[in-house]
Amino acid sequence: MMAQDKPTTTDEMQDLLAHLLEGAVGKTAAHWKKLIGPVSALPIVLHPKSNWRITPKGKPVEIEAIEKAATVVREAHPYVPSPRTNDALRGAITP
Repeated sequence: MMAQDKPTTTDEMQDLLAHLLEGAVGKTAAHWKKLIGPVSALPIVLHPKSNWRITPKGKPVEIEAIEKAATVVREAHPYVPSPRTNDALRGAITP
């Protein structure tokens, strides 16, 4: 992903978060990717302010850094390609 491009996949969103943390806090992008975990795309119709989420893990200071980075990135890039709403609802209803 080039610096001026917006993330267009959940993997690119994770890359962007890890790159930001690597530069701001230190450690490697691989370290941060492991702590960020997968980026989940949500249906925009159900999540109009931002349709992606993460569930970070790590030490409290690492989680705080990840959440701050996510806030910054979310302001600039609130959306990733969304799953189709019917598919998402079907998955929520089907056991």
